[in-house]
Amino acid sequence: MLGQCLCGTVKFEVNIRTEQIAVCHCSMCRKWGGGPSLTLEVVDHLKVTGEKSIGKYASSEWAARYFCKECGTNLYYKLNERDYYSVNAQLFELPDHAKIHLEIYTDHKPAYYPFLSSAKRMTEQDVIDLFSSEN
Repeated sequence: MLGQCLCGTVKFEVNIRTEQIAVCHCSMCRKWGGGPSLTLEVVDHLKVTGEKSIGKYASSEWAARYFCKECGTNLYYKLNERDYYSVNAQLFELPDHAKIHLEIYTDHKPAYYPFLSSAKRMTEQDVIDLFSSEN
């Protein structure tokens, strides 16, 4: 699947399952993108062009957020210790059958926006426990 930032300077080619959109409700994601983060997980194939225009912000000890330096588009979140990318789903023309499969940091979600999905939901502690068990 092909995608790009708002100005088209940074382009992506990825192998993804579009029916598996993840949503993060943490305060950092909401501040970074102006709302909940809708992403696609990429673990095996990520081809990027326009790397010179990609900026990096080390948002925590374990991960960084990347953006286009030309137009400011949020591109992806990457774990420092492994090739795990959480790529902005809005960079791609998603098919009608795309759907949310997971919501994380649900205990941080503000009450002013509802999600009607039947996706799996995880609290902050659930996410911490998951990543702790993977190490």
